[in-house]
Amino acid sequence: MRVLETVVQPYDWGSSTVLPAMLGEEPDGKPWAELWMGTHPLGESTVRLEDGTTAPLSEIAGGTLPYLLKILAIAKPLSLQVHPEAVMAERGFVRENERGVALGAPHRVFKDPHHKPEMVYALTPFEGLIAFRPTAEVWHVLEGLESPLARRLDEELRADPGFPGLVRMVGRLLSPWMGPTQDELEGFVAECREKYATGKDRRRAYETVAQLAEHHPGDPGLVVAALLNRIRLEPGQAAFVEVGVLHAYLSGTCVEVMAGSDNVLRAGLTSKHIEPQALVDCVRMGMAEAHVVTPKEEGGVSVFAPDVDEFALAVASVDAASSTVLPGTGPRIVLCVDGAVRVESETGSVDLTPGRSAFAGRDAGPVHVHGTGTVVQAFTP
Repeated sequence: MRVLETVVQPYDWGSSTVLPAMLGEEPDGKPWAELWMGTHPLGESTVRLEDGTTAPLSEIAGGTLPYLLKILAIAKPLSLQVHPEAVMAERGFVRENERGVALGAPHRVFKDPHHKPEMVYALTPFEGLIAFRPTAEVWHVLEGLESPLARRLDEELRADPGFPGLVRMVGRLLSPWMGPTQDELEGFVAECREKYATGKDRRRAYETVAQLAEHHPGDPGLVVAALLNRIRLEPGQAAFVEVGVLHAYLSGTCVEVMAGSDNVLRAGLTSKHIEPQALVDCVRMGMAEAHVVTPKEEGGVSVFAPDVDEFALAVASVDAASSTVLPGTGPRIVLCVDGAVRVESETGSVDLTPGRSAFAGRDAGPVHVHGTGTVVQAFTP
């Protein structure tokens, strides 16, 4: 067992207080958005060796881990985004390399050649937008508005209904040539604000537009947001986001686990680079639903295992009188999210407090948790 030294990503939507408080560190005024645990080259964890030097986790793990574990501390809504499937990611990564686009360039789309399914596990009440609403629900939302843009979108969707029609609508909304004018956007947003303020919301769509407009006025992604399911997770609940599913996280603190990728195609609500056609090509052709993951209980451990090969999460709460064995035998990352625990295996033991994590290799054997607190373990099922 080895304690990880982890990387904080200071994205502008992050909280300046949540992660410092969790880690017992002084805030520095900067946004601490994400805490990364894994082997991704844009934020690889390190371990301290017996001689006092450090080594990349990939050296200790014997290669790259198939998953990346994070804590997200969201103070402002993230951008609307979608993650590519494997073939698109691989081809896009090679193509941008051949064009000489630097990995850190602001217009770079594919940061690695991997797909990125992901799952969020709520530590606090957590809100997000995940997947398109059913067409009938989109019509219900649009029919409640009289603005010219809402009327036009309603007519377009009736002429071209279903999931393919919604995808094509998003492509037009984001296009610099076919997208709405600023006057049309302002009229749409103003009416959503009025409907929400007077208690005439429909499926929280107008609330979503009103709230996001405070952060991103004049962004066509505000209209796209009204087309998506709004979900709320209570602490201890999890949701899975497949590749090709349009989504945005709005508020809360969560643990996130994903395939070991940082590929993001953005669809609005951001000042970062957007490629509408690449995004439309990426959106999976099928009416995806917001997918809340039901855990399986295994010996006092809740296991959240969506239908992917790369990752699963095991969550265990222990008290002073109990000891819990975590599932899994391969390379594992164990993260403390509450209390103070000791994590033991055949290769040693470490003490963890909130925000601190440890790595158990293939040779570690069963991992036991003692103390009083809660741990989350990322592993390959």
